[in-house]
Amino acid sequence: MANQLKLFYFGVIIAVTPLFYSCEGLNEKVLPRPTGNSGSLLVIVDSSYWQSKTGKAIMEVFAQEQMGLPQREPLFDIVQLAHENFVQIFKTNRNILVVDINPSEKNKISINADVWSSTQLVVTISAVNDEVAAETIYKNKQTLIDYFNNKEIERLKLRYIENKNPEADAILKKKFNLSMNLESYYRIASEDTNFVWFRKDKRAGEHPINQGIMVYSYPYTSDSTFSISGLVAARNEITKRYIHGTYDSTYMQTYSEFLPAEKEINLNGLYAKELRGLWYLKGDFMGGPFVNYTFVDEKKARVICIDGYVFAPKFDKREYLRELEAFVYTAKINN
Repeated sequence: MANQLKLFYFGVIIAVTPLFYSCEGLNEKVLPRPTGNSGSLLVIVDSSYWQSKTGKAIMEVFAQEQMGLPQREPLFDIVQLAHENFVQIFKTNRNILVVDINPSEKNKISINADVWSSTQLVVTISAVNDEVAAETIYKNKQTLIDYFNNKEIERLKLRYIENKNPEADAILKKKFNLSMNLESYYRIASEDTNFVWFRKDKRAGEHPINQGIMVYSYPYTSDSTFSISGLVAARNEITKRYIHGTYDSTYMQTYSEFLPAEKEINLNGLYAKELRGLWYLKGDFMGGPFVNYTFVDEKKARVICIDGYVFAPKFDKREYLRELEAFVYTAKINN
């Protein structure tokens, strides 16, 4: 991914430690599927430190508010266990953060994959005392967040590879010379020369849930394309033209009162700008979060935008939005 490993005073040990079992004389990797919901984080730290500086640092970093959502949701749903309670039943959790505090420990961060379950990520922070553990978490907060976020994206990408949408794949290649592993449940809602809109609709009881992805392009003129104002203006123009509600007089727009959060990322080798913001349906009562990724197709001198949005008024939206992010992270311009 785009974010580089940035550690201050602490070493990093990256290890892959799969478990092996003998099967008819052959060593075969046999790991159960991970447990826990997407976005969950199991924290293993003794209760005395959980109630002190270390626990405060963990909550401020991993339970901070996710940007770009209409109501407060944390980055991760955290469950804490003391070391003595970390028994086998909990060891298959998908995301585990272990904090080992001991005066004889060497200050370090260790990254281990597939320890007790498949696609699992276990991050261990070793520190000599409570203060150093908290300092390590604060100084490496973005790196630690990215480890777990990127792992969740990887798990979703693996799932979508097995359930790829051939119709979406064909139309993206034809219009944008783009490949992207979009889930088969998405249908084409609308298309034009330089635009296509995919959407998935379902219901949870009586409540509707809608996820949509727009892909559109326009000529590249200058680097100002990547300014927040420029990206929002382009998005509003597209959604006003193509994304309507029940009546044609209603259309999607970006909330001007909420400045989207921006971030530069590496999208499979391409420089891209990520925006996270809120949308609403002008003339109606719908709205929700969106995430927009913009990059340049240099060969054709055009800007390509991939924009995902969620409408789920009775539910948390973090994981619905993460699903859309995972689609985008499979996007590549074909050679």
